[in-house]
Amino acid sequence: MTTQPTCPACRAEIPSGSAFCPACGTPSPTVITNERATATAVPAAGLAGVPTAQRMARALGSKYEVRRLVGRGGFAEVYELWDKDLDRRLACKVLHPEIAWTPGMLARFRQEAKALARLQHASILPIHFTGDGEGLVYYVMPFVEGESLADTLRRRGTYGTEAALAVAEPVLQALAHAHAQGLVHRDIKPDNVMLEAKTGRALLVDFGIAKLLDPGSGEGSAKTATGFTVGTVQYMSPEQALGQPTIDGRSDLYAFGAMLYQMVTGTPPYDGASSAEIVGKHLADPVPVASEVNAKIPRWLSSVIVKCLAKQPEDRYQSADEVLAALEAGRASGSTGLVGARTLERQVRRSGEMRSRTARLGWWAAGALAVLVGGGMARRAGYLGSGVAFVHNGLVEPVEILRDGVPLDTVGPDGTQRLWLSRGRDTGFGWRLLRPGNPPLGEPMEGPLGPFTRIRGRRVAQVAAEVGRQTYFAPLITNTSASDITVEVNPGTAAAARCGCLVPRGAVRTHIGYYRLYRNSAVAAYNSAHPYTGPHVDREGFAARVTPPNGAVVLEF
Repeated sequence: MTTQPTCPACRAEIPSGSAFCPACGTPSPTVITNERATATAVPAAGLAGVPTAQRMARALGSKYEVRRLVGRGGFAEVYELWDKDLDRRLACKVLHPEIAWTPGMLARFRQEAKALARLQHASILPIHFTGDGEGLVYYVMPFVEGESLADTLRRRGTYGTEAALAVAEPVLQALAHAHAQGLVHRDIKPDNVMLEAKTGRALLVDFGIAKLLDPGSGEGSAKTATGFTVGTVQYMSPEQALGQPTIDGRSDLYAFGAMLYQMVTGTPPYDGASSAEIVGKHLADPVPVASEVNAKIPRWLSSVIVKCLAKQPEDRYQSADEVLAALEAGRASGSTGLVGARTLERQVRRSGEMRSRTARLGWWAAGALAVLVGGGMARRAGYLGSGVAFVHNGLVEPVEILRDGVPLDTVGPDGTQRLWLSRGRDTGFGWRLLRPGNPPLGEPMEGPLGPFTRIRGRRVAQVAAEVGRQTYFAPLITNTSASDITVEVNPGTAAAARCGCLVPRGAVRTHIGYYRLYRNSAVAAYNSAHPYTGPHVDREGFAARVTPPNGAVVLEF
């Protein structure tokens, strides 16, 4: 039998061959089917209708407490566990029961998990242990407070060069470590990169899970014999999309290039209305050039992405270390970089052909250049002169910076961006909230930028959840109820606004936009099966708990 994929956002079934959910339009992991599996699935008799959490609690035993559902994806649900013996939080990923697990697949799952346990790297989220029981197959890993790169991209939009590299380089280092041991990830994508909340550290998750789910990926196996290839077509290398029986680390580098392209441009390199259309573009369309989509990224970074996305593996970088070296060389040769006095000193010493008098003049020139460079760097850093200022976005959503109504740049949540002021003029600047969702959720917010004040020597303008005399707040909704909910803000007042969204059960701190805040503001949550008529619960009296300057408040239903 074949696996019926489901949408990670709304859990609706996705028709075979579709790259998007027909219910909500969310791109989803796609299962490309070659043939029907010939083996018989492991039976789960008598378990129909039993909640997954209850089945998992029985499978894990009394040592672990199943606390809550924290997320769901195209092939698994993630639950928070409590390890009673060691007093620690863990995460358990339970693969969807509808996957047709065969005895051979279970044996391979355990075998591959042993290989994955060898991975010991700071940027790889390890698997503690795997198991099966009660009709479920699962694996347990550390619990990470944070969000996926995919969620971050949806909130903040594109990354700047340095911010993108701060995420990309740890991922490459993790790939270099795994590839050296002969292990291939097979499903590099933004959903499989976690960003730790406190440190911002990038962690690569689900290493090798695509292979565990692919019964035809073992050594010497034939793809035509059985099964399917699991992956996400927006990031899948041509050789993986074609179902070639042997792929190596260069396939991961292709997917990495597609992910990095999305980070700096906002969209994957290839997209379409169906998985077949997207795969066709991977195979035949020219490689897109990121710097032609986003002129703010340097050409050298665009060139690195182009080489990662080469159609043939032999035309790509041959290892993750080669990509890291190319990024480092590109950063060092950036066209906006200034030559430091120490660099000039080394060049003078290496020449060995200057006479003593010329050498002395060179030292004077180096000293003068050091002063110029230091002054230039200070100006660029915003400590000297009036041509540079900064804007800090204190909101939990990205904002767009405007000059005389024309968009200039995007600043992510809690991010800071440099502004170049024409003749020192800091007027005419404004900002506009980039609302989450499609169509956008919440109420629009925009206002003038300023005033610019000195903070640690820099001139900085702050963006906060206040426009004029009106304060706004961002409710972050955690749904612990037994059903999906819809939300209404300030119900029963002239400012009442329905979010036009659905918050699935188990969702944690879901963003639904910004809304006007009053002393008596309230938020009502309704059972989505009976919107505005069935049982509901109100949350009020939270105005004093709204956090300045971002306006965030966590509400649990």
